[in-house]
Amino acid sequence: MARPFSSPTLADVGRSVGVSAATASMALRGDPRISASTRARVHQAAKKLHYVPDPMLAALVARRDRDHKRQTFANIAALLDDRWLPDKSGWIDALFGGMRETCTRLGYNLDVINIQRELHLSPHPDRFLTGRGVRGILILPLHTQPLQLKLQWDRYAIVSIGTPLDQIPSHRTGSDTFAAMSLVCAKLKSFGYRRVGLVNAISNERRTRFEWLGSLCKESIIDPTFVTVPPHMPEILTPENLEAWVTEHKPECIITNDFQVYDFLAKRGWKIPRDIGIASLSRNYPAMQHLSGISQHLDSTGQAAVEQLHNMLLRGETGFPAIPREIMTTPHWHQGNSTRRLRKKA
Repeated sequence: MARPFSSPTLADVGRSVGVSAATASMALRGDPRISASTRARVHQAAKKLHYVPDPMLAALVARRDRDHKRQTFANIAALLDDRWLPDKSGWIDALFGGMRETCTRLGYNLDVINIQRELHLSPHPDRFLTGRGVRGILILPLHTQPLQLKLQWDRYAIVSIGTPLDQIPSHRTGSDTFAAMSLVCAKLKSFGYRRVGLVNAISNERRTRFEWLGSLCKESIIDPTFVTVPPHMPEILTPENLEAWVTEHKPECIITNDFQVYDFLAKRGWKIPRDIGIASLSRNYPAMQHLSGISQHLDSTGQAAVEQLHNMLLRGETGFPAIPREIMTTPHWHQGNSTRRLRKKA
């Protein structure tokens, strides 16, 4: 009598390549204690047998991992553009907070590597990374592009954070900048603002693929009573060119990602928010914490990046994908002291 059909098990996968079910499980999870050749054979067998992990068993394993300290079994390299360091950018600390917490939870060491001082100066950057046991790479936002690194990218699982990298077509995590601008405009409308303008250095807009500007442009089409004045996007923002733009276009509120805007106007005698409002697109810098605007939740972005890299390592996925995927963190509004409710005009 024929045996009723049943889904293939880990034991079936292991048996087909001559290993135990436990070894097959470790191989599918990318455990480095299993040789690369065995991991490859197990992955191939699982694909051939159409093996699908048992969701109930996976849930039990996940609970066990939460309840017990996991053994560290691999290193993840966070590539940091050290040209950011003189700025002492608060957003770096926020990202690393989420990344470190998730690495600890999932069983990885997080190795912070400076791109300029370490990788660029190394005659053999791949040896530098493999010597540290690096199997996955997180590329943090760059100070300026392009990223000029001669690495054999197909050796590593790769996820970039924040800024899209034209020459590194990897999976990516970041904050949803288009949604952030939509949320800012909705809040400003609810406060009674009807004339707003964007102030950003052109380099900031390039980094975000002009998503802030594109999102703002749609607002006056959707609601003709909400006026968006011509944006101010100089190569270098100065107090003089900022005040000249404000005087010419007379926005009721400035939308910006530049922490200098508040200081520039305040030092020239503008009372904020009485004379003009300021809405921040990113309250990541310590100098912008008092402003009304967007919280990007960079700790969550860091967590998502490590989780995405972890899933790639479990699948044995390395190099650049045929179709890169993006995971976007939802922004939220924080009410600070730089906007106010306007009185309705008679």
